[in-house]
Amino acid sequence: MVNINKIQTALVELVGYKQPFNSAYAIVDTDNQKSESGYFVTDNSYAKIEYIKDNQDYLDISDADFNILLKGIKESAISNVCNQVFRDYDFIDRDLMFVEASNKIEVETLPNGFVGYEIEVTSDKNVAINIGRVLLDFDGTGDIELILWNTAQKTPLFTKTITIASDHQVEVLDWTIDNSATTYKGEYYIGYNTNGLTVSPFKRNYDSASEITDYVGLEVEKVFVAGHNTNVLFDLRLEQGLSEDIGLNLDISVYEDYTDFTINNKKLFARAIQLDCIIFCIQMYMSSLRDNGNSTQASILYEKMMIDLEGVATNRSISVKGLKNQLVTEITQIKAELDKLRMGFFKSNQIMTSTLN
Repeated sequence: MVNINKIQTALVELVGYKQPFNSAYAIVDTDNQKSESGYFVTDNSYAKIEYIKDNQDYLDISDADFNILLKGIKESAISNVCNQVFRDYDFIDRDLMFVEASNKIEVETLPNGFVGYEIEVTSDKNVAINIGRVLLDFDGTGDIELILWNTAQKTPLFTKTITIASDHQVEVLDWTIDNSATTYKGEYYIGYNTNGLTVSPFKRNYDSASEITDYVGLEVEKVFVAGHNTNVLFDLRLEQGLSEDIGLNLDISVYEDYTDFTINNKKLFARAIQLDCIIFCIQMYMSSLRDNGNSTQASILYEKMMIDLEGVATNRSISVKGLKNQLVTEITQIKAELDKLRMGFFKSNQIMTSTLN
């Protein structure tokens, strides 16, 4: 599993477009000309800027919008390549923090300060978590500010003010903690400050209701920090254990995440992204709504483009490998490198970069 938005941002300048010599079409902006890998979409003779410009659907497209289109082609290629590489089932575990029945009779009297959970992620490099939602079980009405910190920084990663209006409600969070940010690893703390609290959590004192789920890849325990009342991270030395229940039942997913692997080894993906961009451009010519000189030329070259896309076998000893087959080969090679990582080919504290720079 990967965070496509983060990867697109990190890889969008990996492949570029060369500025054409034709002054009438020399409209590629500086960002789209950048190529960190040395690969250019326009290296293919059928991916000329002239063809792209005159076969996209909008006659009066501005230069600025055309450059947005060029960037979008690259972003789509990044997404397509990642979706082909990372197709396996990546979930390791998913469950609510509390799964047993709870009796809503008695309520807790919470101490003044921060109450919540400490979450420690396994040392395995490619494990990430998502807190999809929180189930809230409180008596009374009022607001709580839910806060999520990582020990790498004082400011929260996420906050959300939740209005408690019933004794059981569900709030969608979709808070993802992956391995592509500077805050990865360390400890995470999620909870709220009790100062001024007007609601009371129900006790989980019925049978096994208070037992926290044993997640694969995570360690979770309740914590309390006396007197803390801001959303700035507390002094970790003041952390204490907590016996009271706090009314929060987190829905947590644990999964393999290769966002960081992709970003730190992005040149491994360059050729595949270039090929996907070229394939998109050729297919765009074939479905163009336009009628002009370059669209006609693209139509004339249709058969040659199809050979470039699909390949051709002229006899048993001579063949032309098409762009689509080349892309499949690149995807296979990327997967092979990924399999090495999954099988522990690299030490746990390494990221494979040295051979790709």
